[in-house]
Amino acid sequence: MTEKPDYILTFDRPKNTEIKKIGNNWYLYERFSKYDPTIKRSRKVSGRCLGKITPDGLIATKRRLTTAERPAAVLEETVEVGASLFMWKRTEDLRKRLQVHFPDQWQQIYVAALLRLLREPRFKRLQLHFENSILSHVFPKLSFTASDNAAMLRTLGKKCQAISSFMREDIDKKSEFILFDGHRLITSSKTLPFAELGYDSKQRYMPQINLLYIYSLDENRGAPVYYKQFIGSTPDVSAFADVLTESTLRHSDCTIIADKGFASESDFELLDSKNLKYVIPLRRGSRFVKSKLPLTPMSYENMFPFNGRAIQALKIAEAGFNVFVFFDAQLYANELADAVECGEKINNTNAVKLDSEMKRRAKGTPRLTNEELQALQPQDLMEIHSEIPEMGTVTIRTNRTDLNCMQVYRVYKQRQAIEQFFRTYGASLDFEASYMRTQATQEAWLFLNHLSSMMGMDCITDIAAMNEDKNISLEDLKQTLGKIMATRVQGEWLVAPVKRSVAKLLDKFDFNPSPELIEELLAEGTPN
Repeated sequence: MTEKPDYILTFDRPKNTEIKKIGNNWYLYERFSKYDPTIKRSRKVSGRCLGKITPDGLIATKRRLTTAERPAAVLEETVEVGASLFMWKRTEDLRKRLQVHFPDQWQQIYVAALLRLLREPRFKRLQLHFENSILSHVFPKLSFTASDNAAMLRTLGKKCQAISSFMREDIDKKSEFILFDGHRLITSSKTLPFAELGYDSKQRYMPQINLLYIYSLDENRGAPVYYKQFIGSTPDVSAFADVLTESTLRHSDCTIIADKGFASESDFELLDSKNLKYVIPLRRGSRFVKSKLPLTPMSYENMFPFNGRAIQALKIAEAGFNVFVFFDAQLYANELADAVECGEKINNTNAVKLDSEMKRRAKGTPRLTNEELQALQPQDLMEIHSEIPEMGTVTIRTNRTDLNCMQVYRVYKQRQAIEQFFRTYGASLDFEASYMRTQATQEAWLFLNHLSSMMGMDCITDIAAMNEDKNISLEDLKQTLGKIMATRVQGEWLVAPVKRSVAKLLDKFDFNPSPELIEELLAEGTPN
């Protein structure tokens, strides 16, 4: 028989209960009698466990406590965890690089760039978004008040060398293609030295700067890697040589792709001196093509399909490089339709002016000279084609003499990646307008934009790799993950249940915002 300790022998057992030993512990159970028809009498039946008996007395089972006896759960706070955890897991390498180049400021830079990607680009609500994110527990000493943000921007904007060194690390990585393009950013500031009045892509006449970007692209993914701002009136062709030199791009195994009319003859000489390969379109009217005009269907030597279109090609061999002229019948039809429509509008406008002038002349009150009157005569729309002999063509110069016409055309079309980047930069991330007032804060603003863009384009690339780009956008991803919340109760984090649609999205990315992942995040965070 088991020997009972003194605290069990002296325990005041309530009526209709019994004591049981389970393992090395003693428990108090309910006991009652129940009639058993098989033996035709009552027998003892054990009920629910009421608690554990210890030398200090009975410790009641929590689920058996009455409402009055049960301690109230302390709800401490609720924060967003989904999007923050998702991006934290994806950006470990970025954090390490920021620690190297900005050892005394990397936490503030990282959190600001991440929140501006996930929430909104404006700094005035950054503190609110920070307080509502799990990141406020990872970096509890950070603050993003107006004065803190101003100090951060001033300090960061003066670290031009560190910013340039950070970006050159990406330039130095091996990439198959390097894309160049310019983008106009409007600004509300009247004090920025680079801001000049001009029209942007949306025909807004406002002060603007010219932002030239380098975009890296290989078989697996693409990313923005380097930028430089110029005076708003600086043509892309003039900025190209400057940023090419500053970025120290010297990979002989990559191919540079730029936009139409991007490079001048001196820029081609610079590329050759650096032993850089290139595929760059030329402006219409190039000296290499003039002698071949007018081009007819019989002028082209090859034909190949591209995205459901038939592309004709003519190769012009030069010393050390080739010039290809590509004819796209659909492009020709679109350009011709635009030109005819524009010509028709001009004719209609001139017809109204001509009629008014003829009425004035009938009254003896002419307003226009005979030369001005002659200019109002309708244009023969059939002359439009002869005036634009290269309509429907794209001319490309390349020193990749190892590529045939189809390969050159497909390489050039890779520049769609940087066009997607600028759509994301301006539309999705809303980074196309600045309100910075000094050159230093403008530089900091651009660098934070750059970091946010790096993280955003990385997500877009993975979405495309999953063949989900028609179903999931970057905005969808941010909005969906941003609704996943966690509550801290008595020191423990509990993640709120998610809808089935959200769960499907999480499965696609193999991501589970669990309490364990939250604790891992908090453990990795380094207090500043």
